[in-house]
Amino acid sequence: MNGTTKKELDLIAVGCGPGSFTGIRIGISTAKGLSIALGCPIIGVSTLDALAYGAMPSMMSIMPVIDARKSEIYCCLYSADGQPQTPYMNIRPEEASAIVEGETLFIGNGVSLFEDLLKETLGNRFVKGSLNLWYPRASVIGVMAEDRMVKDHSGDAQPIYVRPSDATLTLKKRSQR
Repeated sequence: MNGTTKKELDLIAVGCGPGSFTGIRIGISTAKGLSIALGCPIIGVSTLDALAYGAMPSMMSIMPVIDARKSEIYCCLYSADGQPQTPYMNIRPEEASAIVEGETLFIGNGVSLFEDLLKETLGNRFVKGSLNLWYPRASVIGVMAEDRMVKDHSGDAQPIYVRPSDATLTLKKRSQR
């Protein structure tokens, strides 16, 4: 729409999750196809990293929370300067109280689903971020991918699955019978 030609593209950036298993696979497959067709590298960026980066600079720790279904969230705790303090996690929202020590900015679509529970279990450590911080932005993913490409000159995009898919769990149950 802005007049950029295919020849001007030099990097494909894609969000890699965690999130919807099908959505992640479709997004990465599409990005890889474009990368091959255009002959340019691809870089994958974690959705949680992109959310945290989009909330900086911050005066407090940041915890993006994404709906993981099954009354669970995908999350990661970041310092105020954006450094991950935990691995990517799949937990029940009330378990955040064991991870969060001080006032923490909560962002992501999991906030609307579990706000009351987070407030109840975290008290004044829970600070609700503004709605404009709840969804990863393509511009942030692009900037992060470009930074990563400049730093290590490598490209890849692999899905970030923090827990097994329902299909994997069902197959495992069947094989155990």
